Amino acid sequence: MIIGSDQKWTLAAGNEFLERLLDEYRKSFDIVRDYEIGGIKASAYGFFSTISEKYVLSPKANLWSVHGFEHILFLPCDEITIKELEDLKALMALHMAPQLVCKGRKYPEKDHMYSYLTVALLCEQAPDEETVKCLERFRFEKNYLATIRGYAEGHLILMDLSSGRAYTNKAARHLKDYYERIFRGCFR
Repeated sequence: MIIGSDQKWTLAAGNEFLERLLDEYRKSFDIVRDYEIGGIKASAYGFFSTISEKYVLSPKANLWSVHGFEHILFLPCDEITIKELEDLKALMALHMAPQLVCKGRKYPEKDHMYSYLTVALLCEQAPDEETVKCLERFRFEKNYLATIRGYAEGHLILMDLSSGRAYTNKAARHLKDYYERIFRGCFR
């Protein structure tokens, strides 16, 4: 099945988990429902930004400033394949980075430090062992002007709704317990 298609969620558990997950993300992210990018239709898109600055006496005497961002797509799927994981890497490289990080320009804005491009796959069926290994090795990184304009990093998480188990790539391992905890909270 192609991820992010017009498929309606058939499991009430999937809907409940998505809503609980979005409620948690809304605490610090702006959430847009039914978002499309690169021909992929996501159930939701989330955006977070932060700015850190150092100045002397007045904000007008700014010594330095850095901007950090996270963009997350929530994609429902029946099951995931290795081919679809490769398609996600292309989505990050060809659409998410140019449109969400660079906003159509050659480089990100001045003072851009990092952008995390996160894709949360909410799957009804457990992935096979080969797909899990491929997901764990998944890596997307893009440097802008030798990191003078920062970098973009791909985070990938797959939530198996049939078992409540989360799988992540190395860059997203901090999300594994978070997703599993939210899943457990749906079924208390």
